[in-house]
Order: sequence, then C-alpha cells, then structure tokens
Amino acid sequence: MQDDIIIASIKNGKKEDFGLLVEKYKNQLYSFIYYSVKNDAIAGDLFQDTMLKALQEINKYQEEGKFKAWLFTIARNKITDYFRKSSKVVQFSEEMDADTFASPDNTATKALGNISLEEIGGFISKLPKEQQEVILLRQYLSFKEIAHALNCPIGTVLARMNRGIKKLQAFMGEEYAT
Repeated sequence: MQDDIIIASIKNGKKEDFGLLVEKYKNQLYSFIYYSVKNDAIAGDLFQDTMLKALQEINKYQEEGKFKAWLFTIARNKITDYFRKSSKVVQFSEEMDADTFASPDNTATKALGNISLEEIGGFISKLPKEQQEVILLRQYLSFKEIAHALNCPIGTVLARMNRGIKKLQAFMGEEYAT
C-alpha cells in the first residue's frame, strides 16, 4: 500500500494504520539510528521517539511522496537532540557491526569482494561528519530524499557524496579506486 493512502487513512482517524508505516520502515530507520548512536537501548528509545513524533505530527505532513525522507529527518533531529543533551560528539566508530551495511541487495558490498565490512566502517569513520552522514543515508534514501532530509540543495548532497567516495578510495588504496 502506498504511503500517501495510509497517511490519508491516519489523518481521517484510523490511527491504527500507523502500524503499517512502522512495519514498512522499521528496519531501515532503526539501522540508521543504531549506526549513529552505537547502542541498542538508546537506538530503541530514539526509534520509538521518532515514530511517536511522526504520529503526533502526521497532520502537518504534506503528502508529496516524501514520507520516508520526512521520517528520516525526524530521526536525524532526535539523534542530534540526543547528542546535544548528552554533550557527546557524533562519532562513527571503527568497530562497526558486520551487518551495518549488509543487505541482500547492497551492490556496493558485493562489489567490494574481499574487503571486510569492519574495514569499510573504519574507512568511513575517517570521513568528515557531513560525508559520513550522506554515505549512511544513501543506504536508505535517494539523493533527492537526502537533500530533503538534510534541508540542503541536492548539489551539496552530491558534492559531499563525491568527496566522500574519493576520500574512501584514497583510504582504501588503488585496487578499489575504479
């Protein structure tokens, strides 16, 4: 079922339909949050806060086919608030879980062949925060959706991705530079 149909149903009083949206986006959204905070309990809390905020604000959502980006924006804001409150700086750890980027249709993972996911995580952690964020979000969103979620021009998103990939290639060495 399309997001806009579900959202219209929710706005018309069928709040229980929100569970369909939770089910649809829970894995991607939780992965994004977990990758950012590196803690199951905190990620679970932030996921719940994100979904609660989305439900509370659903009437403000403009049905433009960008629900996924809107949801990730809420999650990103919750993550930022968490780090602001705990006075921590967002750090992407070199000790990444093996399944952080693993997905059956992840062509980048397949293309890398013998390099481990832990090594990829270590390389990504060396990038500036803005580039890390775009690379992470690209696992779940289109460039247009990322631009919407980050509230910046698509050209900025593309530039951050391009710079990030070039730096990753430099970190990883010549055999992966193609």
